[in-house]
Amino acid sequence: MTALAHIVLDMGCSVSSSDIAPSANIDALRKRGANIILGHGTVPKETQLLVYSSAVPESDAERLQAKEAAIPQMRRGDFLNLLAENFPIRVAVSGSHGKTSTSAMIAHILKCCGKNPGFCVGGTVNGWERPSSAGDQSILVTEVDESDGTQARFPATHAIVLNIDDDHSWALGGTEALEQCFISLCKNAQHIITWKSEATQRLFGDKANCLLLDKPITADGLYGTHTKTNAAVAVRLCTLLGIDAAQAIATLASFPGVSRRLSERYRTPDDSIVLVEDYAHHPTELEATLQTLEEKYPGRKIVAVFQPHRMERVERYGARFANALSKCAWVGLVETFGAWRQDNQHADIKTLLLDQIKAPAILLPLKPDKIAATAADASKNLAPAVLAVIGAGDITKCIQPLITKLQTLIQSH
Repeated sequence: MTALAHIVLDMGCSVSSSDIAPSANIDALRKRGANIILGHGTVPKETQLLVYSSAVPESDAERLQAKEAAIPQMRRGDFLNLLAENFPIRVAVSGSHGKTSTSAMIAHILKCCGKNPGFCVGGTVNGWERPSSAGDQSILVTEVDESDGTQARFPATHAIVLNIDDDHSWALGGTEALEQCFISLCKNAQHIITWKSEATQRLFGDKANCLLLDKPITADGLYGTHTKTNAAVAVRLCTLLGIDAAQAIATLASFPGVSRRLSERYRTPDDSIVLVEDYAHHPTELEATLQTLEEKYPGRKIVAVFQPHRMERVERYGARFANALSKCAWVGLVETFGAWRQDNQHADIKTLLLDQIKAPAILLPLKPDKIAATAADASKNLAPAVLAVIGAGDITKCIQPLITKLQTLIQSH
């Protein structure tokens, strides 16, 4: 939502909105003239269109106001599809994993190589003033969303399919419907780029306009197989847009990365503990994160604080989460984050996940100071260690208390 707001501000529109809590995103939009209030507000009478996240129900107060005033309403993904029509070249970055990092990589390469692309990244890119821009309106690079099906209608000229995994299939009606969502995205694209796998080869291997990639890029600063494959896709896309491959690869050395993607947050002065934050919330992502931590921080034991994201995933993937976490030296499992308002089904995290972890593991309530004290002590006892805070939800609230606790631990010893 933040990224879309910046783009329409670039295009000369006025923006009003509301949110439940203050944030840096709100501050940045306010500085650009957006009228944003905290809590539910009144929809301005001059509003021509109300755009809402798929997580916001029809019963939301502002949606009800818009309905009463006969103001048209549109889901975020559908509005992105409409907005994209203003750009002649439309690059859609899709996949179950890696969309944010890959779309940011592409935008970074294009900017470093003399282009002025429009881009829409669904995360915070380190060092960037904002996650989106209209650019010169010649190119739009954006991640698209399979979770609500809206990517199927995105008017891509260049479609990227990084991977297809069993995530969000429950929301779309099953695996076949999920795959059809990717097929529909690519149907009218002039170019398709995908990473070679059983699913992508089966769905796109016979398309004359499809490039099936299978060679990761190895370059300084790239850690983890998933990062190297994403980089290969990003570079190949940029070559289709006229960028020299060697030049594109060279720019990756300066790619700042995306916040909460293997982000190093603190390192104790004695180098005994490194604090890392990561966004992984699917077992494939968790496995990739832990593999990358082993590669990037050899010789350190992994202490993990993991928060599952959505109860649906606990039910479907509990055993896979547990298997991945069993490779850690210690695990603090935090109560599940319900991302959507209707995500209230019961999933017993203790039975489905905690009890299956074959490593020392405890269940923790989401109390940042409590988590910080427990995880910091575990890290100290297992040092040298990398303390990884993993999850896409509000587990991020633990980072600052952990930094404070680690500083105190070192000072007291």
